[in-house]
Order: sequence, then C-alpha cells, then structure tokens
Amino acid sequence: MDSEGFVGAVEDRLVPIAPIIGYAIKKQLHDVGADRHSLTPEIALKFIDRMTDALDLFLGKQGAMDAKKMMLRELRRHAPEYAETLG
Repeated sequence: MDSEGFVGAVEDRLVPIAPIIGYAIKKQLHDVGADRHSLTPEIALKFIDRMTDALDLFLGKQGAMDAKKMMLRELRRHAPEYAETLG
C-alpha cells in the first residue's frame, strides 16, 4: 500500500475545507496506532471509520458520508491489491 499517497490524498481533499481537519487526521492516525508511513489497508479502514465520525462535526452527516466515499476510493487507488479483496 502507498500509505503516504493515501494520507496525502485525504489531506489534499479535506484540509482545504477546514485547516483543523489536518489535526484530526493526525489524531486519528495516532489513535489507530499508525502514521502516514506505516498505515496498512486494514488499519486504513479503521482510520476511515474514525475520520467519518470526526468529520460529522465539521461537515454534517451527509458531508461525512461523502468524505467516507472519497477516502474509500483513495484506499482502493493506493492499495489496489487490497481493494480486490473488498469486492
């Protein structure tokens, strides 16, 4: 998995909405026990779920769900071998 590419893509899409989201990304990575260099696809799914919950505060329910879809697309793009197992 290209974990740096995944985290960078998520930051590129979400941080412009509100700069504090950059902090939320770092916190959620820390909370799942990873960083931008060591994220695995399995841990990325946990990260996506936690970010979706956090984004609900910033974007509302629909905005958070749209962000989740974007993060799942980025996961498929940056971990194609894992995406095949997701279906």
